[in-house]
Amino acid sequence: MRRVPKWVAPLFVLMVGAFLVWYITRGHRVASLVAAVTAITGLLALPPAVLAVLRPGRSGPTSVRLEDVADQLARGVLQQWETEARVRRLNDPFPLSVDWVAAEADLVESWPHLKELAGDWPGQSPEATSTWAVSPRGLAGSGGEIAQVFERVPTRRLVILGEPGSGKTVLFIRLLLALLKNRPSGGPVPVLFPLAAWDPARQDLYTWMADELIRDHPALRALVPPDLSQAGTGTQARALLAQRLILPILDGLDEVPQAVRTLALHHINEVLPAGQPLVLSSRTAEYRSALTTPAGTTLLLNGAAGIRLLPLDPAKVAAYLERDAGGSGTQAATRWRRVTASLSTDTPVSQALSTPLGLFLARTIYNPRPNEQIAALPDPSELIDQARFPTRQDIDTHLFAAFIPAAYRHHPARWSAQQAQRTFVFLARHLQNTLHGTPNLAWWQLPRALRNFQDITVGLTVGLLSWLPFSLLGGLLMEDPVATISAGLTFVVLWMVPATMLASAGRKTPSSAIRWSWKGKSWFTVGLTFGLMFGLFFGLSVGGVEGSRAGIISGLAGGLPFVVLGGLRSVHPDLDKAVGPGAILARDRRTFWVLTVAGGLTGALAIALASLLGFGFGQDPAALGGGCLVGLVLGIPVGLLMGLARSVWMEFLVARTRLALLGHLPWRFMSFLADAHERRGVLRQVGAVYQFRHIDLQHHLAGHQP
Repeated sequence: MRRVPKWVAPLFVLMVGAFLVWYITRGHRVASLVAAVTAITGLLALPPAVLAVLRPGRSGPTSVRLEDVADQLARGVLQQWETEARVRRLNDPFPLSVDWVAAEADLVESWPHLKELAGDWPGQSPEATSTWAVSPRGLAGSGGEIAQVFERVPTRRLVILGEPGSGKTVLFIRLLLALLKNRPSGGPVPVLFPLAAWDPARQDLYTWMADELIRDHPALRALVPPDLSQAGTGTQARALLAQRLILPILDGLDEVPQAVRTLALHHINEVLPAGQPLVLSSRTAEYRSALTTPAGTTLLLNGAAGIRLLPLDPAKVAAYLERDAGGSGTQAATRWRRVTASLSTDTPVSQALSTPLGLFLARTIYNPRPNEQIAALPDPSELIDQARFPTRQDIDTHLFAAFIPAAYRHHPARWSAQQAQRTFVFLARHLQNTLHGTPNLAWWQLPRALRNFQDITVGLTVGLLSWLPFSLLGGLLMEDPVATISAGLTFVVLWMVPATMLASAGRKTPSSAIRWSWKGKSWFTVGLTFGLMFGLFFGLSVGGVEGSRAGIISGLAGGLPFVVLGGLRSVHPDLDKAVGPGAILARDRRTFWVLTVAGGLTGALAIALASLLGFGFGQDPAALGGGCLVGLVLGIPVGLLMGLARSVWMEFLVARTRLALLGHLPWRFMSFLADAHERRGVLRQVGAVYQFRHIDLQHHLAGHQP
C-alpha cells in the first residue's frame, strides 16, 4: 500500500485553522466552538477509520478438500482456454502443425540423469517408466503430439525453445488443453503463467503464482488452515501450489529482463519440490545466455529435458497461404505464387514466413476477407523486393506496421484504423514505460497512466457527486443563494478530502460482488467511533438534557451507516466459471453503485429511526420525510466513500474519461478492447487481462511515433 501523500496533512491543518479563525472572528460561543472542534476532530479521524474498515473483508480459514477445489479450477481453466483457442482461430483455415526436435545437449540435463532422478522421486510407480522415451531423440514430434511427448519425459519437466514467433505459446495452449482433457479427478491443474509479469528480484515464484491465480480466479483468495498451505494460514491458491495441485506452465523466460533472467532460473530451481512437473518456454539464444551465471558457472533447469521448435515447412506455408486466400487457382491465391516460389530459398521473405506469427501477419495484411475487393489490397509480391526489404528484420517491421491498419479495414466497426493505431500506441507505451514492460493490460491499472492530479480528480468527482443531493436539500431549506453556494462548497471539500485519501492510499484490485456478514469487528468499531463523534457534536451544540437526548439519537443516526455498510464483504464467482475482463468490470461497477445506494438508504433509515423514537424531528410526517431526506444526503457520501474503497470502477471511470478527452482512448474503451480481441486478433486474453498478440508487437508499437 502506498503512503498517503505528504500534502494531505498540511491541507487538513490548513482547513482546521481556517475554520477556527472563522469561528472566533464571528464571535461564536465557547460551547459552539467546542462542538466545532469536536466535529472537525471527528472528521480528521474519519478517513483513517474509513481506510481501516473498508479494506475488503475475508472470512476466516475453513477446511476444504483441495482436490475438489482443483477439480472446480480445472473446469474454469478449460472453459477459458477453449474459448481463447476459438478466438485465436487456431484451426482456421486448418491447424498449422509445428515440428520439433530434442534441444541441444548443453541446454538440458542428461537423459540418464533424468531417469535416475525420476526413479528416486516419491510416488513414482513402476508403470510410469513404460512411457519414458529411451533417449532424447524420442522427444521429436509434431503438432498435436505435444502431450504425448510431455509424458515421455521421466521428470515431466520440459523446456520448449524456439525463435520469436515460432509458435511456443500456441503449443502451450495445445498442451494445456490436452492435459486438462486427460486430467484425472483430483489431479494437478495445468495453469499458464506469463513470466513477463514476474519480477524475481522482488517476489518469490510461488508468491507471484499465487497472486496470479487469485487475480484470474478470485475465489482462491479464501483462507485455509495452516496444515494445508504449509506456510501459516494462507489462501487456497497458495495451498494448491503447496500441495502440488498446480502444474505451472511458465511462458516466456526471455521476456523477463536480461539483468534478472539468471536469477529467475535460480529461483525456479530453488522452490521446485521433488516430483513437481513444470513446463517452461523461452527463445533459444536468451535461454542459453541465462544458463551462465555471473561467476561463469552453468545453471540448468533442474531435472528438465527440452525440445526446440523448427521453422515451418515451406510446402505447409504455401498450402496455408493459398487455402486462406480462397484455395488454389483463385485470383487471391495466385497473387502468392512469386512469394511461395521463393520459400525454399534463404531469402528475407522465406525467413519471415517460416513462423506462425509471420504467417498470421501476412494473411491478415494481404488476403481478402469476405466482401473485400482484391484490387484494394496490397500485393504480397512486394515482399520479395530485396531492395526494399534487404533483411528479415525489415520485413518483420513492415508486417508489424501494416498489421493494425489491415486488422481494421474489414468488419463493421466504430473505430477507424487511425483511431486504433493511436490507441494501441498509447497502451503499448503505458505497458512498456509506466508498468515496466509487463504484457498484462489490466483495466484497473489504467489510472496509473495519469500521474498528474489523478487522485485529486477522483476526490473532486466524489465530492461533486456528494454535492448533488445536498444542493437539492439546500435549495429546499435555504433562501439565501450565497449561503447555499457556500454550504455546498464546504460540503464538496469535506467529502473530497477523504475521497482523495482513499484514491491515493493504495493499489486495489477489482471486487466481484458483496454480501453482509457478522464476521469481523472493525466495521462495528468504526460505527461506534463515528457515532460517538457525531453524538458529542450535537450534544455539545444543544446542551443540557435535550443535548443528551440529541447526542444519543444523532450518534445512532451517524454510526448506523458505518455499522451496516462496514459489514459488507466481498464474494467471488465460482471457480468453474471463466471470468473475463468485461465481466469483472461489470461486477466491480455493480459493487460501487450498490454501496452508494445502500449508503443513502441507510442514512435515510437512521434518521427515520431517530424520528420514530420521538427525538429531534418528532412524529410529524412532514418532518419525518425531511429527516429521511437529510439522512439520504448524508448517507450517499458515505456510500460513495465505501464504493471508492471497495471497488476500482470510479478511478477507472475518471481515468478513462480524462484519456478519452485527451484523444488517447476511445470512449467505449472496454468494447474497443473486446473487439480487438474477438474480431481483430490484435489482443489475446489471459485470464482477467488482455495482452498484445505477441510481445514483439507491443515493443514495436511502444517505439512507434504516432
